[in-house]
Amino acid sequence: MQFNEFIQQYQPQLEQALDEHLGQPGLNNQLLEAMRYATLNGGKRLRPLLTLAVVKTFGQNPSQYLDVANAVELIHTYSLIHDDLPAMDDDDFRRNKPTVHLKYGEAVAILAGDALQSMAFAWLIDARLHAEQQLKLVQQLALAAGYQGMVGGQFSDMQATNQAEISLNDLAQLHRRKTGALLAYAVVAGGILTDQSQVVQQALGTFGFAFGLAFQIKDDLLDLQQDDTENKQSYPYLLGVAGAKHELMGQLSLAESSLQLLEAETNTEMVLLKDCLHYFDDMVEN
Repeated sequence: MQFNEFIQQYQPQLEQALDEHLGQPGLNNQLLEAMRYATLNGGKRLRPLLTLAVVKTFGQNPSQYLDVANAVELIHTYSLIHDDLPAMDDDDFRRNKPTVHLKYGEAVAILAGDALQSMAFAWLIDARLHAEQQLKLVQQLALAAGYQGMVGGQFSDMQATNQAEISLNDLAQLHRRKTGALLAYAVVAGGILTDQSQVVQQALGTFGFAFGLAFQIKDDLLDLQQDDTENKQSYPYLLGVAGAKHELMGQLSLAESSLQLLEAETNTEMVLLKDCLHYFDDMVEN
């Protein structure tokens, strides 16, 4: 199965699970509406899809883990709500729709993000999993989302904005945390759900971080094409377009190497994860 086929099969299932389990508006009508508005706003669902792709790769049924996989999507959505706030990036639109704070007000947007963050961990705790799996998932998601991961990366990004220049290493570490941490968690989560060894989980994490950094470099290149750099540090800004594409290919090479290690360690072909690297083909070839 190719990754595009996998997306066509499981993205609608993830979407339906989000719709069903976010709850219908009740007494706290506006808060729930804001949570649903932000979450059901046309995202790619890349992070939960990566979790399910690993589950599929190791021979289990992805459909039994929809809520578990979607937990990371709730964290991602909360981060976008807060990222759009006036105190952060001050964005008016997200996916061609008004941002949550414009539609519902800044206070409701903050609370909606807070509620989605806590809901993500509730979904992991409520899942029918072994206690050891739940503990690992909660621990890893907390680390990926917190100051050592996404939030810390966002803070570093704010500090770096409008600076004259930061080093390439600092930029890589910034995006390793801001973008890479949740993507790496998503991949590792699939390994946890299928009871893979620590060696395999580490290799999955290496793939996830490399994928995440490649994802960020591609995003930087797209922003450059759209003249949407917003005075932020980026790979094209530091390295030029050709240098950024070279760095992108380096991360893809690292991702491919980690998949080769996984195949040797597990005697399992990483077809889906290999195919998802075609997401970057247009940037590598052009």
